[in-house]
Amino acid sequence: MKSQFSVLKNIDKKFILFVSALLLLILSSIGVVSCNMFNEPEGGNGGSLTLTVEDASCTEAWIKLNETNADLPASVKLYANDTLKQTLELTTADTLIYDEGLLPNRAYAYRAELIKPQKPIVKSQTVTVTTMDTTSHDFTWQTFTFGGANGSSILRDVAIINENDIWAVGEIHTSWTDQWDSNGVWVQPYNAVHWNGQEWELRRIDGNGYPRRVVYAFGKNDVWFDGVIKWDGNEYTVHTNNFPLEPNGDGWYRYGMWGTSSSDFYIVGQHGNIAHYDGSGWEKIESGTEVKLRDVWGSSDGSEIYACGYNLGDGFTTFLVINAKDKSIYKLYEGMSDGEIDGHLVNFIAGVYSYGKKVYSMNLTFLYDLRKINPPKIKLIAEWNWAGESINGDGYNDIIISGQGGLLLHYNGISVKKYMEFSDNYLFLYGTDIKDGTAVAVGMDYQGAAADSPAVIYLGRRN
Repeated sequence: MKSQFSVLKNIDKKFILFVSALLLLILSSIGVVSCNMFNEPEGGNGGSLTLTVEDASCTEAWIKLNETNADLPASVKLYANDTLKQTLELTTADTLIYDEGLLPNRAYAYRAELIKPQKPIVKSQTVTVTTMDTTSHDFTWQTFTFGGANGSSILRDVAIINENDIWAVGEIHTSWTDQWDSNGVWVQPYNAVHWNGQEWELRRIDGNGYPRRVVYAFGKNDVWFDGVIKWDGNEYTVHTNNFPLEPNGDGWYRYGMWGTSSSDFYIVGQHGNIAHYDGSGWEKIESGTEVKLRDVWGSSDGSEIYACGYNLGDGFTTFLVINAKDKSIYKLYEGMSDGEIDGHLVNFIAGVYSYGKKVYSMNLTFLYDLRKINPPKIKLIAEWNWAGESINGDGYNDIIISGQGGLLLHYNGISVKKYMEFSDNYLFLYGTDIKDGTAVAVGMDYQGAAADSPAVIYLGRRN
């Protein structure tokens, strides 16, 4: 039988081991707490930094920077491929960073660092941006002429649905004798042509030859003429529905149309007229200007609408920004054409095109990149000698411009090519469009006041 001393000795050993283990656990816990209290990890100022790629063109990238729980303001350094690109002062939680001077079709790895005095550096994750490639300037062009009798024929606008489905509108007189039938009854001219992939078909929109100025296509069976006539693939239907701008006694012309769908589009014209269609009815938008509005386009999300135009008589020109939600209007510029925006000559603002993060302003002899709408910050892309009439595009890297004197230009995201084969003092190209490698310019070949001038179409396919 063991002695009491032996039993107590064994108990003491077990107790000592238990207490030791417990003390070790407590000390370990204290050590962990101490490390957390006095040795903050990277980003221990409570902030975090996240980068998100918003968009990229051939030479630019847009990156959204988001921080949480950081003590602002703070400095942020932006790196691309481990090269410092920008240092900026961060004052808000969300910031859109614009980086330019990049090369086309290149990958750039971006990361950012948030720096605050006496605080650990907060680092973002790395995101990769691949810039767009340029498009080819190389097109093979076909020429088509229409009418020309009874004075002149003309095409003013064009809309590409696909390479085998194209509409152009204007006024086409086929021949002197075609204007009268055998009974001496006048035969109406045509006001549209349609390309079916093989040939151009002469059309009379809504069954009459009244001249048409605008065509806009949302799809094969959703084509609109002058904003109020819809082609659904089988028939034309008129959607005046209390159209607020006609008749108004001034022979109101419509010059431009843009929208997100056939239940959300805008149309602009002379005397500053703007109207919006919501699929069931029309609303007049008070523009606050009497300038002839010659073009309209909208942002990719449809939240902003841009309208522009000019009066040759008084030299006034304007560029309007419309808030799609409340229809309020901000005048980015209105004044004489010899004024300046951001140190650049305004000239007559004739056209506008928007895609992604960019707005392009086409003046009579300039193409501008409006990098910021308010306040305006612009960059010159191209200039020419003849008056520009129309601008359209298929992205940052596929923009086409047409105008007087046979002006036809293509911008591929980094360079501009002028197609010299169309240069002609008497060639007027009033409308243009480009889509999926197909380009079209329409207008008239002026043969003189007493001559028969035909309407013309140049149909180009990228090689």
